[in-house]
Amino acid sequence: MAIIFQPLQEPHFPLLLKWLETPHVKACWDQDVEWTPERVREKFGSYVQEYKLEKDAVKKPVQAYVFYIDSQPAGYIQLYKARDFSRDDNTSLSGLPDSLSALNVLIGEEEYLGKGWGSHILTQFLHEYVDPHYDACFVDPDAANIKVMRAYEKTVFKKIRTVKNETVSWMVREKK
Repeated sequence: MAIIFQPLQEPHFPLLLKWLETPHVKACWDQDVEWTPERVREKFGSYVQEYKLEKDAVKKPVQAYVFYIDSQPAGYIQLYKARDFSRDDNTSLSGLPDSLSALNVLIGEEEYLGKGWGSHILTQFLHEYVDPHYDACFVDPDAANIKVMRAYEKTVFKKIRTVKNETVSWMVREKK
């Protein structure tokens, strides 16, 4: 089965809206946000041009993709420089590699859950988009999300610390 990453475009926004409001995604991605077409356009509109506008009006690079499994849209993944954006609790990334990316991923279509797709998607994405440009990759999944943690571990991410009252795991994968 083929996995293809397509840069995010506005025609993908209805899919993003559907996925972000799906219960299995909502459980671990922006739980407090009620997604609407306008909110999706506001949040992801600049990602189509590969940046996020920060409060200080500085454009920070973001690469956003919809991934397809055998030509079927299945989820969303985004990549950025880890130090370009502060963590939710403002914890410092000091001590981690200088050339550090970060990513967020969601499998939007339920039919691909629990079948090992997460680690396949991550492995291919890391090989194609992360490793050529960065020495390491950072993720910060919900510590209670065991399935997501396992997918990261299968792709050689190592847990380095737990933050936010033990609710968030910091994991890093260094390039081989």
